[in-house]
Amino acid sequence: MNLSESTQYLQSFIKKTPNPEYIPDSELKTIYQLFIDTLTDHNHLYYIEAKPIISDTEYDELFAYLKAMEEYFPTIISSTSPTQGLVGQLSDGFKKAVHQIPLLSLENSYNAEDIREWAVRVAKLAEKKGILNWEYHLEPKFDGLSVECIYHDGKLTQAITRGDGKIGEDITANVMMIPSIPKQISYLWTLQVRGEIMMPKSQLLKLNQQREQSGQTPFSNTRNAAAGSIKLLDSREVGKRGLIAFIYDQLWGEKVDLKSIGMPVFELPESFLVTQDIEQIIARCQDFQIKHFLEEQDFDFDGLVIKVSDSRAPKNTSNCDTSEKSDFSLFDTGTPVNNGEDIRSILWSTEHHPRRAIAYKFPAQQVASQIQEITFQVGRTGIITPVAHIEPISLSGATISRVSLHNFDFIAKKQIKKGDFVRVQRSGEVIPYILGSVKERRNGSEEPIIPPLFCPECRDPITNIDIHYYCTNPTCSAQIREKITHFVSRDAMDISGIGEAMIEVLVKQKILNSVADMYQLTTLQNQILLRKFPSFGEKKITELVNQIERSKKQPLWKLINALWIPHIWKKTAQDVTEYLTLQKVESLGQMISVFSSDELSKVAGIGEKSLQAIQLFMTNPETLKLLNTLEQEGVQFSAINEKTNPESSSHWTFSLTGTFPIARNDLIQQMQKLGYRHEENPTSKTSFMLIWEKAWSKAEKARKLWILIYENRETIQKEFNLTFPKEEKKTKTQAFQGGLF
Repeated sequence: MNLSESTQYLQSFIKKTPNPEYIPDSELKTIYQLFIDTLTDHNHLYYIEAKPIISDTEYDELFAYLKAMEEYFPTIISSTSPTQGLVGQLSDGFKKAVHQIPLLSLENSYNAEDIREWAVRVAKLAEKKGILNWEYHLEPKFDGLSVECIYHDGKLTQAITRGDGKIGEDITANVMMIPSIPKQISYLWTLQVRGEIMMPKSQLLKLNQQREQSGQTPFSNTRNAAAGSIKLLDSREVGKRGLIAFIYDQLWGEKVDLKSIGMPVFELPESFLVTQDIEQIIARCQDFQIKHFLEEQDFDFDGLVIKVSDSRAPKNTSNCDTSEKSDFSLFDTGTPVNNGEDIRSILWSTEHHPRRAIAYKFPAQQVASQIQEITFQVGRTGIITPVAHIEPISLSGATISRVSLHNFDFIAKKQIKKGDFVRVQRSGEVIPYILGSVKERRNGSEEPIIPPLFCPECRDPITNIDIHYYCTNPTCSAQIREKITHFVSRDAMDISGIGEAMIEVLVKQKILNSVADMYQLTTLQNQILLRKFPSFGEKKITELVNQIERSKKQPLWKLINALWIPHIWKKTAQDVTEYLTLQKVESLGQMISVFSSDELSKVAGIGEKSLQAIQLFMTNPETLKLLNTLEQEGVQFSAINEKTNPESSSHWTFSLTGTFPIARNDLIQQMQKLGYRHEENPTSKTSFMLIWEKAWSKAEKARKLWILIYENRETIQKEFNLTFPKEEKKTKTQAFQGGLF
């Protein structure tokens, strides 16, 4: 199951089971892990590759359901869950840099009720502290790449991407090439600011024209273009991309008007009000004129930001906040000047979001278009997916002419016919989605969409199983192409240097007839053959050969995940590998024996139907032939000394409670490296518990369950070889630096 399929599966699961409380116990662990894996992969596409395949709305739906699952079933919470830390990832191309103050992301809202609920939470926290007067500020939300800029003695010394909010990437050299970001300012002390790097719409149009002329894939939107441009390794090329930036937040330093010191600031029109009435804010958020005003700009906004401030506090209207803001002024000595505790400082933040601000996301744009043709595409497992070819429409800055219809169950539920006018949505400027047909525009000429009798690629007969239709021909070129594409992907054999376009060419030329043929590309004959293709120079071929050779020693779970075995996804592959490790499997024959028996039923998440499908796959002569060929090519099948998922790599489990000298997630990661598995809530099966300062009720629960408890600090550090910093009482300044304010 690829990312698109797992996403669709989870979206369907949410509709089928809207209340997580009713998830069957037999499915809970598998579904929970699938949510984690799917959201983690979407984070990678969004933050690292700048190629999201789902909208913000769809992501938020998955994320919210995951949070709800963890609320109903706290014992399943994993430290690897996106809910347990700042969302975001890092690439490998740039030096890492630490944010002194976490760059948090905003909580999203999509309707008036979400905003009202947030306002109620704000009011409760404010009134507890005796603050009775505050204001709501409405500001536009930029749709670009977040960046922190650091100035010392008036000079720009460092620029850092947001990354995961705690650690970003040093992109100083590239930011120096953006004309709108000042390299020198009239400010003599240390100053840290946050801004947004963007590409103007007009510049994106020019860039995409150039990319199409040179045979490159055009960028789908301005955000992706900005993210892709700022990550170029050649700073000179960055300077040619026409990037712009706005600075909207002061993170550190003596409070100053950003515009007065030369910072590029977006000038707010009068329509962006400041008021004490949340209903006025809601009305303005839903005001079409404001949305229209932002759409007319040469750069993109994806919503509005609502934030609060004490009505007594000094105002800085020259910023559009997406993070916590200081209520202190700091001179070069680091001495705090407290302007008085206001609502911003008392609200602080959650692990993910500042509490004093929320984003309102604009409703997705919808456009009607007519279906002109229906075609069918073949996936790596042989599944036939119907595709609607529509009259080209402009939607959220992109031209849309093809939309997936997913399966015939989807077509039936949406009552879609060939010739229908359909409502198309492209929320978040990613994959288009058909909401349904416009039955009022039918004229009687529409035709039902009928499943094909033969594969559109190889012309073999089609087989119907449940809601899906399959091409069962193992030599089908479409299946081969998709299988190879999956086989070389990051969570499979991780062979970089060969993209989808090149795979398609090599399959058409009969150079690649199966995934095993990837290992024949290392032969001298095939290397000579590859040189005939324009995209393969000597250097690229050498790197590809090295990648292929390296893949032979990939962890066994990656190989299992690469083989498109039914019902085995990334996490299941890791769990299966753990079981194979316990069984001391060290050969292909032993692995086939386990897969062909009922032994895998002992692995969590593999039920009776899954087991039958796995056995059928593993005993298929074509599968056995492939596996034997891979073994002959030198691919390892041993699970001995295999390192799998640290979350499940040990039978020794631990729980913890209290305030430790280091961040909770950092401590959990240290323990996992030692081979221990973390459990959020202690149970009778928990091996031991670590207790530190300000222990919660979990400590009492652990005592009642007769769980081994470590609460002597010296013993904890010595027993588990943990290194904690010397404990010192934090001043308010230190707390601010740590991101508490």
